[in-house]
Amino acid sequence: MSEASPAPSAPLPPGDPDLDEGLSAFAARDPEAAHAAFGRAYRRDSRSPRAMSWYGVTLVLVERNSNLGVALCDQAVRAAGPDPELLLNLARVHLALNQRERSVRAISRGLELWPRDARLLAARDALGTRSAPVLPFLSRSNPLNRTLGKLRHRWRQRRAPAYELSPLALGLPGDAPGP
Repeated sequence: MSEASPAPSAPLPPGDPDLDEGLSAFAARDPEAAHAAFGRAYRRDSRSPRAMSWYGVTLVLVERNSNLGVALCDQAVRAAGPDPELLLNLARVHLALNQRERSVRAISRGLELWPRDARLLAARDALGTRSAPVLPFLSRSNPLNRTLGKLRHRWRQRRAPAYELSPLALGLPGDAPGP
């Protein structure tokens, strides 16, 4: 893979009152109010990558319109270039659609460009990382490693309560599960 990654873009400008209202509602975990505010912002300026991305997130969360939501988030990243906020929104959409691998990929892409971005780091921590194979000298796909890995997973689940990750919490500081 020798293709060059795009240069990080400048931070997206804040300032739209509807976007600010939507962000406040989203942080308060009120997706319906956030959806209404982001919808107003998107209808006012449908070319704004921030409005497009946030409206896409709430379309998936509130209206369950996955096709349009993913398309808007992808289009926002293409229009503005990679941006931590837009990539995190893309990860939220994929997580809401149970596409964990794509969510992890979006966060990893953001961390390649912004390794110290607090929101991306919090999202990576919330999603967790894959455990090493139980027997590292065997391949991950080896039947013995797979069986022992399943046993280890069950054992860990019994020791720690289950934690369900919400797309609303992804990337918000202080919402990562404890060890």
